[in-house]
Amino acid sequence: MEEQLKTFHSKRIVFINQSSGTLMVDIVNAFGTKYEHLVLITGTKGGEKYQAGLLEKVKVDKIISYEKNTTFRRIFTWLWGWLQIWFKIILKYRKADLFIVSNPPMATLLPLFCRNPYSFLIYDTYPDVLVSTGVCRADSFIVRWWKKQNRKLYRKARNIYTIGEGMAECLTQYTEKEKIKIIPNWADVSFLKPCSKADNPFLKEYGLSDKFIVLYSGNLGNTHSVETIVEVAERLRCEQDICFVIIGEGGKKKKIGQMVEEKGLNNCRLLPWQPVERIPYSLGAADVGVITLDLSASALSVPSKTYAMLAVGCALLCIAGQDSELGGIVGKYQAGEIFAPDEVDRIADFVLGMKNDAEKLERYKRNARKAALDFTPENARQYVNRYE
Repeated sequence: MEEQLKTFHSKRIVFINQSSGTLMVDIVNAFGTKYEHLVLITGTKGGEKYQAGLLEKVKVDKIISYEKNTTFRRIFTWLWGWLQIWFKIILKYRKADLFIVSNPPMATLLPLFCRNPYSFLIYDTYPDVLVSTGVCRADSFIVRWWKKQNRKLYRKARNIYTIGEGMAECLTQYTEKEKIKIIPNWADVSFLKPCSKADNPFLKEYGLSDKFIVLYSGNLGNTHSVETIVEVAERLRCEQDICFVIIGEGGKKKKIGQMVEEKGLNNCRLLPWQPVERIPYSLGAADVGVITLDLSASALSVPSKTYAMLAVGCALLCIAGQDSELGGIVGKYQAGEIFAPDEVDRIADFVLGMKNDAEKLERYKRNARKAALDFTPENARQYVNRYE
């Protein structure tokens, strides 16, 4: 059988993402099927676990890791990371094509200070996020200046990618809709998959094998309505076979811990981030998986954990706007229900209903896993196939 030879493009592409994870690895590797010279500038702490999956020909160029424990550390690591990236571009990658991910947020302003051809992958739209979260006023100088630069830079970008219709609609203030390429995120459905309680070492370790698990796993940041979960746990404190498990780190962790302690909730467990190799079991422990999204940002994004929760096949309990893109996914695939943060009683009824209605719970779980098969690493190929 005659061997088919691959022809690789000789141009160098430099990917820029301060917090690279499995999605970035999948995207870079997809480009590796067509391009020979690839660089990933990243600062992901512990990223070697993810980056072990990178193709050998991909060069990893390290910068400072993004840290979100305090506002000061967040801003400092963003700014220092941006400066490191800029120096690397002007000193080492002057002629390379740049593939810029919106992390750090100021990364999309890099083309103001270099002459490289560039493409954008937008996960969060700045400065819009600063306005929606109340950090800046819409009429402030920084917002008006940043938006002006966006209109100029987006117009000159070779490619603009984003992850959903809501985000694309937001970006139309900076560029025409036809230029925006929408590619949904995904999860590794071979790594993340349903796991029976009897075979789950995470549940055994924490003595939870006989519990109905409501799980939140993710950032405990100021814009995440994690307090709602604690309030629901308080409503259901008499249901001793239900356990609310909260995994993560962030600015609200101390507050959440104090709420649990003050209310004396023995049905609520607060745990640290789990090692990568244990994530299939920690996420797979969920009967109901909780996804929160700040109401002001509901139309702009779909949390990446959505696809992980779908992959492990749990019913989704979404705390977000009814008109959000997340709500659209839940509705389309019939994989759970969506609530406002203040609907504590309705959420408690939903959790109790899931525990007591095994048939409905299993239907949601099956639908979730089936939905995950529409959001697989195959999506990464769309980036290279639509790259111009």
